[in-house]
Amino acid sequence: MPTSRSRSRSPKRAQEAPLSFLLPSIIDNPNGWGPPASAEGLEAFAALNQVPYAPFSRFDRIGKVADWSAPVTQVPDEQTNQRSSRRNFGQNNEAVGSGTASAFAFAFSNNELLDEASFSVVDRVPTAGSGAVRKLTNKNYQGSYGQKRGGVPAGNVATFSNRFKAGAQPTRGGYARRGGFGGRYNDKVTRLRDASIAVGIDWKVMEEIEFNRLGKLYFEVEDPEDLSSHGKCQFYDKAYDRITTKTEKRLNPTAASNFTTVNPTASADALLQTYAEQIGGRVVVASADVLAAIMCCGKSVYGWDVVVTKTDDRIVFDKREGGYFDFNTVNENATEPPVENETDSLNTPTFLAQESTQIFQNYAAQVLKTDVEPFMLKQESPFAPEVEAAGGMPLASGIQRYRRWDLGDNITLVARTALDAVVEGANNGEMSEILEENVLSTPVDTNNILFATTRCLNEFDSRAVGSGGAPDWRAKLDQQRGAVMVSEIKNNGNKLLRWTVESILSGADVMKIGFVSRSNVKDRTKHGVLAGMTVKPNEFVGQMNFAPGVGWGILRAIVDLIYGWDDGKYVMVKDANKPILRIYSVPSNFGATAVVEEEAA
Repeated sequence: MPTSRSRSRSPKRAQEAPLSFLLPSIIDNPNGWGPPASAEGLEAFAALNQVPYAPFSRFDRIGKVADWSAPVTQVPDEQTNQRSSRRNFGQNNEAVGSGTASAFAFAFSNNELLDEASFSVVDRVPTAGSGAVRKLTNKNYQGSYGQKRGGVPAGNVATFSNRFKAGAQPTRGGYARRGGFGGRYNDKVTRLRDASIAVGIDWKVMEEIEFNRLGKLYFEVEDPEDLSSHGKCQFYDKAYDRITTKTEKRLNPTAASNFTTVNPTASADALLQTYAEQIGGRVVVASADVLAAIMCCGKSVYGWDVVVTKTDDRIVFDKREGGYFDFNTVNENATEPPVENETDSLNTPTFLAQESTQIFQNYAAQVLKTDVEPFMLKQESPFAPEVEAAGGMPLASGIQRYRRWDLGDNITLVARTALDAVVEGANNGEMSEILEENVLSTPVDTNNILFATTRCLNEFDSRAVGSGGAPDWRAKLDQQRGAVMVSEIKNNGNKLLRWTVESILSGADVMKIGFVSRSNVKDRTKHGVLAGMTVKPNEFVGQMNFAPGVGWGILRAIVDLIYGWDDGKYVMVKDANKPILRIYSVPSNFGATAVVEEEAA
């Protein structure tokens, strides 16, 4: 039987479909490089927007897939980026991607960090030891970088920002124990002060003058001519020149209450207006205190204002009643002047000015000899009849001296100046002829009389804020009076310079300066006279590095400006926060409306 052999038969292959090859669509941009602006091109490249850009360089190290130890950098905002780029310009010119520590390190934006807030990983990298930051966590430096030198407390940046916006800033810069960034450079405290007068909406700026321009002016004037002198002066008690801190004399707080002090503005002085009419031509009229403020404006810090009236060829400079010129500032030029403080109302600029003015008036009355006959002129004070008619106290000691200066170009200045006292001393026969001819009575020969102005400096608290680093007068005044005077010139430069210029305008031979201090630093009603000194105005002005010709140049420049404008009223305002002098044109009823409002109130 034949064996049967099974033959393996392979299944029949299905008929294979022919392979197909389709060319991908090519997006062509005939207008240039990059994807086309057509809708088809934008759709084709839409998927690429989700692919993050990773700079690559063959110098980069290939990191791990998940490198938890790599720092996560935060993309700074636009403002920080601009500051950083300006600071590091040209310092980091490296290859693309060479600054990336890992190929998988990339940056988050602020919004992405917020989105990833729910994601967290376990960091197994060992942390640095506490000794590395021990210096910054010391009890003297805890929570701040150099807080003793003005650093910002940690976690309290908002507090520093608020203080800065309020106008105060730390007195020491930087973060390190020795001052850090900046150190003490330009660390003067910036404070915003109130203007001396509110600028009206209908005021028009006529001129804005920066102080650095005024310092370049200079004008020489000849000696003035005396028009007339009026009043009487008492003699100065030289015992106050010999006072020391050990022989301190109590300042009488009511010494000035027995007299009436009169210092009207130029418009209210009838005699001054009469002289202006008699002279004719272009005439400038003012009082000595207003003239001194204008001539010394480059030293002023606080705001002040002067009302200017131009009528035909006459210009009148007036002060406002109860304004800047009726009070004495304290430490106006100090690096850190007194500030308004609700918790310490004793040493604010307002109260210190009131205290200084009262001391000034009481000292001027106390240092005079009341038991000696005064130096009396034939013509009484032009303000005496008005005071007597009002039934007030007698006029304080003083001579009103009316003088004129030639400012050139047919411009004449007429001013009222004042002398406060007379001092026994040889004058070498230099007394004015008009004064000598007008003497009615004097207990001393006219060749032994010197005319003086009396001024007073006061100390409130050498340790208080706003003292300007002045030394303690009771400890230093006897042995180091020069150092005390240098400190006062630095802190009260504007006030001292104005006093000196006033003395020069009045023709005073000497200026008597007293030093008065509080008996108790917490009581501003009790004071003691610690010392007195004598200076010659023409020499003292040079010690303060000021040339009178600069002051005359400033005055002449302002007068020339005003003469070029139309008749009307103007207000000259010193900016309270900037070294700028502005002159505004104001309505013709300016001043009269203020009087009406006061009477209505």
